Amino acid sequence: MNMLRIGLIGYGTVGSGVVERLAETKAEIEQIVEDQCEIAAVLVKDRQKKRAVNINAIVTTSWEEFCEAANYDLIFEAIGGIEPAFTYTSTWLKKGIPVITANKKLVAEKGWLLESLAAEYDTYYGYEAAVAGGIPIINALKGTLMTTSISRVSGILNGTTNYMLTEMIENHRSFTDVLMEAQELGYAEADPTDDIEGFDAWYKIRILSRLCFGTWPDEKNITRIGVSEVEDWHAEVGEKFNFKIKLIAEAKKVGTEVKGHVTPAFLVDTEPLASVRGVTNGISLEGSQINQLLFIGPGAGKEATSNSMIEDFLFHERMKSSGRVFKSNKEVEVKETYEHAIVFIKHAERARALEWIKEMKIVVLDTYDHYEGEGWIICNQKVPSPFKKFPIYGDVSKRRRVKKVHSAQLGSI
Repeated sequence: MNMLRIGLIGYGTVGSGVVERLAETKAEIEQIVEDQCEIAAVLVKDRQKKRAVNINAIVTTSWEEFCEAANYDLIFEAIGGIEPAFTYTSTWLKKGIPVITANKKLVAEKGWLLESLAAEYDTYYGYEAAVAGGIPIINALKGTLMTTSISRVSGILNGTTNYMLTEMIENHRSFTDVLMEAQELGYAEADPTDDIEGFDAWYKIRILSRLCFGTWPDEKNITRIGVSEVEDWHAEVGEKFNFKIKLIAEAKKVGTEVKGHVTPAFLVDTEPLASVRGVTNGISLEGSQINQLLFIGPGAGKEATSNSMIEDFLFHERMKSSGRVFKSNKEVEVKETYEHAIVFIKHAERARALEWIKEMKIVVLDTYDHYEGEGWIICNQKVPSPFKKFPIYGDVSKRRRVKKVHSAQLGSI
């Protein structure tokens, strides 16, 4: 057996998980790759160095020392962000050395370039762990679904916000309260912007779009609205209709372009993704050959993410020539996912809202009167709204009927 020398960049939660996972399954990995494996060196930040003292490898804060420490066969990148991760990754790809990453921001923003470098230098760039933690969605698309046409991809891709929204609906808790708890539990960072403003899910749906449709989408074609737009009373109104509120990321091919969105949405409880609770992630693939496939599993965490990185390496070692085949010249008509939306109007805005629905010829299907405002279910979901408006996924006829409904068009009924 030869020795497969591994370099690890970063020793935070994910990096330390990679070390532990390699140690736990060393015999199985060596049997699969038919080589012995060792971590030759670890590049760390100053504050991580004390945590890495028990690793049987060179541990350094110097990029130069790390580069000279071994003739690497594989690099795991686990530091996050664009720089210096992009410089580090491109350096190794140009040497023909494969890189495995969990860095969703880097993949979303620079993946097109890093993939081209990997192809040019006859190696691979693996990013299974960058989307949905422990769900093997990337390599399912690369391997099991190589020739399967995908018309739409959607999902709950951020565990932090799904935990928050689950608590708001099921336990009637405030946004501020559940955000603070998410931070205390380690689900949300001290600066939760990437989660609550939808950036995290936005990066991930762009990566999934690449695998589903064969092209990296223009970021301008994937709109983004975060859960910070959801007020406590919105969740309460949704609960009255028995809707579940989720942060939904969705993309589909429209002509030659990929278009989509990240937005809070209200789901009828019969929708498959409505049952995805807490920090769990869920991904739906739709296509004429598969109807709908649903993947549900842990969206983050040390064990889930590090497991995905190791399995990503093994997948590419077994299937170095794998890749999806896309029917670029075939136009597929994709139906709208939803036909209705819910509009939230404060009481002081009611007169203006009545003028709006009259002017735009909007059909109001149902409403609920809350002490902070009203929630109107409308049929014209595409109409521009001066009020907060979120899509409703599913058959709204299956909503819960409330005893007293205040109709914007008919008054109390």
